[in-house]
Amino acid sequence: MSLSAYITGYSNVRKLNGASLIPLTCLLIEQGLPEPPSTPVPDGEFQFFTPSTANLSYQGRKQTPPFTSTLLTFGFAPVTATMVLEQTGPITIGTLFRAIFATGDNYLDNTVRAPLVLRVLDVEVNGVTLDVGPSCRTETSLSSPEPEPARYPGKHLVMLGRGYIPVGGNAQGYQLTTGGPLKGEVTIPAFKGCVTDGGENLDRLLTASISGSGNYLKQMQGQTCTVLNQVPTDDPQCTEDLQPYVVPKPER
Repeated sequence: MSLSAYITGYSNVRKLNGASLIPLTCLLIEQGLPEPPSTPVPDGEFQFFTPSTANLSYQGRKQTPPFTSTLLTFGFAPVTATMVLEQTGPITIGTLFRAIFATGDNYLDNTVRAPLVLRVLDVEVNGVTLDVGPSCRTETSLSSPEPEPARYPGKHLVMLGRGYIPVGGNAQGYQLTTGGPLKGEVTIPAFKGCVTDGGENLDRLLTASISGSGNYLKQMQGQTCTVLNQVPTDDPQCTEDLQPYVVPKPER
């Protein structure tokens, strides 16, 4: 089932003691078919796993729109940078559904894995343009602690979202189709290709001021839109031109 949703949120930059707003971005999702879980199911539970794939979409490219952040470098120098996050491979979304027989409660454990590099387009230091060249980017994908490294090798961002459906109650938290908060921790790798027209290499400067681990990340996904369900309701999924109806707001 083909779905689309908007996503936006904040990512901390721990070294700069601030947060960068990641702009509203369209996410195109292909939801897979349910399959048995990869690990043994505990007694008293019923489980199934649903794999999905996704891509960012901005003007036909698999990236976010450009976004600009202003932070204090080394605690005193205001630096304004315009950046984009670019995919280096497919985004995967794994959803594990768990039904607890004893209580009747249901849980949805969602894991989003996204291989993304951070590209720097423009930089200003204290209002003065700093030339970083056309190829300034992180040397590898952003990365997170991976709960299943043998099954999911390589560097990628990991975000977790948990949904809960109590007996006789309304769903809470994150679900792929209804959206919600996704949280994680990201390591920003070293930079490469940040070279001025005059040949000065700025890789070490950007790496020293930005790169590092322990950067908290929170993204908000809106309700998905699917063209297969266009029956008018009080809770529409899509606008008339088939965009996601729900536009989420970033939360810290």
